[in-house]
Amino acid sequence: MKNIARYLLASLFLSVMPAGLAAAKTADEAMGADLWSEALAARAFHADKVKNDDVMIVIDYARHSSEPRFFLIDMETMEADAFLVSHGRNSDKDHDGIADAFSNISGSKMSSLGSYVTAETYYGKHGLSLRLDGLDKENSAARERAIVIHGADYVTPTRAKMGRSWGCPALERPIAEKLIPEIANGVLIYTRGADAPEQLYAEVVDKAG
Repeated sequence: MKNIARYLLASLFLSVMPAGLAAAKTADEAMGADLWSEALAARAFHADKVKNDDVMIVIDYARHSSEPRFFLIDMETMEADAFLVSHGRNSDKDHDGIADAFSNISGSKMSSLGSYVTAETYYGKHGLSLRLDGLDKENSAARERAIVIHGADYVTPTRAKMGRSWGCPALERPIAEKLIPEIANGVLIYTRGADAPEQLYAEVVDKAG
């Protein structure tokens, strides 16, 4: 089953990647060794919640929204592909492309940090969407807040900075439509902001190191 899943993911990557894209980087090359260590610590901490360990997702909100910062990692090859992703409107009130505020409060229209696990898909006002369950106190209200992965026309490489969501990690629409079915039901997502030394799993990383 794992080989079939990886074949499907490989086919997905080929179908959504722009022509001429360079070969995939390893996870630590793509996102940096520190963030990758953090993400692995989060994965170990929440191992009992992970139903699909073939892949993992890391979102680095410390990067500008014009940079691909939604990393999809193949956990067998440790290669990562990166995609554009939005952040919340009130995480970036001056709309400079940098998320510098985060919240777990309903109605805040901010992104939340921490670990999530993907849940069920549904069709809503944004089309095919993927519910997320927050695993930490910083994002425990994700389902109540309807923080989901969905496609959006305001996420596109033609923009100097991405449009802002109400807190959802929105992807380019064609990518969301192909990716969501493959990452539903039990894939871990780790998200972090700019204050890397203060991150949720710093203590776990220190112990592991």
